[in-house]
Amino acid sequence: MTESQINRELEAAIDPWLEHMRWRADFAEWREGRLWQEKKQRPTLEHLRSFLRFADGRNGNGHTRPQSSDVLSGRLILDLGCGMGGLTTALALEGACVQPLDFNPHYCRITRLRGTRYGLRLSPINAAGESLPFADGHFDLVVCMDVLEHVADPEKLISEIGRCLKPGGLCQLTAINRFAFRDPHYHVRFVNWLPRRLANPYLRLVGRSKDNARFSDRQTLHEMHYYRYGRLAELFARHGLAVVAESGELRLKKRRGGLLLGLAYKTYRACFKSTYLVLAVKEKA
Repeated sequence: MTESQINRELEAAIDPWLEHMRWRADFAEWREGRLWQEKKQRPTLEHLRSFLRFADGRNGNGHTRPQSSDVLSGRLILDLGCGMGGLTTALALEGACVQPLDFNPHYCRITRLRGTRYGLRLSPINAAGESLPFADGHFDLVVCMDVLEHVADPEKLISEIGRCLKPGGLCQLTAINRFAFRDPHYHVRFVNWLPRRLANPYLRLVGRSKDNARFSDRQTLHEMHYYRYGRLAELFARHGLAVVAESGELRLKKRRGGLLLGLAYKTYRACFKSTYLVLAVKEKA
């Protein structure tokens, strides 16, 4: 198959999953980003590299990897909830050994197609995150981006991540702040500061409810799982995982932010920040 044929097949596979977003003023640009999602992964990869260097330094493992070697190279990684394969493809191009997995079989096909652009033979698995088809202690790293809020059983998902990680293995995961100032799914301010019983009436009032045609594929806020930061750490701890870093705090440590700056950031994280990006480690026996 030629490159142009692959691109046309990808467009045909991806476009039906974008139609509900045509209301966006920037739809054409947004669509292009989805078609070439692998090229938009640099921030995620840099966060992941920072986390891995931090974890290696914290555990005294820096000597196990040559200084010239990229921290992603050779790592056995599960991309749990790979979506349309942008991150999977980017990781594979960086030399990681990636296993993509998604609940949506159409996304699995898109991920496989995206890999063929670069001669990658990706083998996505169609499965639920709450029942991973892997042996205990299989992966060095699990990446789980924009998944936790959507699953049926978050406890089971985190339990499965813990089970499939090697002792000392790492998980990079995103979670939505229960008190996010601007909701990242409905793009509405203040709604997460309300009691949940008032959230859906408020969304209907501003024209962003699930019964609005533009949002017909979305879960309601009641159906999604949002977390305060402390509750997120408790969720990990119940399944043998310890949160060791969060992206904002890690940046502050690099800049040697003072006590006041640290307190200001924690206030922002508690009451305004939309999405947490955390690194957790599986405790060693």
